[in-house]
Amino acid sequence: MDKNYLFVLNPISGEGDDREEVKEIVCNSLYGTSVEIWETTGNDDVRKVKEKLQKQGLDGVLVGGGDGTVKMVVEAILGLDLPLGIIPLGSANGLATGFGIHGISDACHAIKTGEVKAVDLWRINEEICIHLSDFGFNAGLVKKSTGLEGRGMMSYFKSSVAQFTELRPYQFEIQINDETLVVEAKMLVIANGNKYGTGALINPSGKIDDGKFEVIALNPEGIDEIVSLSIDLFKGTLESNETVKIWKAEKAEIKNLEGADFQIDGEVMPQTEFISIKADMNKVNFFYLE
Repeated sequence: MDKNYLFVLNPISGEGDDREEVKEIVCNSLYGTSVEIWETTGNDDVRKVKEKLQKQGLDGVLVGGGDGTVKMVVEAILGLDLPLGIIPLGSANGLATGFGIHGISDACHAIKTGEVKAVDLWRINEEICIHLSDFGFNAGLVKKSTGLEGRGMMSYFKSSVAQFTELRPYQFEIQINDETLVVEAKMLVIANGNKYGTGALINPSGKIDDGKFEVIALNPEGIDEIVSLSIDLFKGTLESNETVKIWKAEKAEIKNLEGADFQIDGEVMPQTEFISIKADMNKVNFFYLE
């Protein structure tokens, strides 16, 4: 039986892949499937996607973009029993990477295979978090890269050079697992997923469907510890690094005592002094590859 999908496409995410070519590849790869393409505008997209989803007979939603675009679509489909397929086109595609999806062909294969994983969702204050959120270094990097002309990995590279010159620790007060801790970290991560789009394995033992998240504090001192930490991030051995602390929890509260930048799933938040993290009642089914 033919499937019917709504394909929500961000026309400006990532490095500007030819969107007409993307549409052609997806439609050809999903031959025999009905795909309605709708492009985001950045103006009230959640409401507009919800309106499109009122169409009867949809078998799922495809989303072409980065982690921020995926987050927007998840907000639109909450409470609906529709699987979501990621077509990774963004500067950061960490969520897709965690599902074994590294490009358009992988994405289409996952959709055709039909295997889905029910993914936990978390509320950070009132915002949905699917993948990775953080205070400090990476959030500052995301903030700088969004202010640069152009998109994609080159923007990340340029902003990372500037961000390293400002690398500094921040203090946080964390209430977690009936403890109150004061932690100093250059980056404090709230991790449901496990990989950044660069391939860095920030949460090696975390599972995106186990009903828990990880809080990860990284505080390397000096170039030697930064290099060692970078190696462990890509080897998947972060848990053995002495500059890293990891807590697993079902809920937590964090006070941002020194005004560190904060981002959720690739979206920089306004100045955030306090967050509460708790489970959302919904889960979302994502197509994935083993």
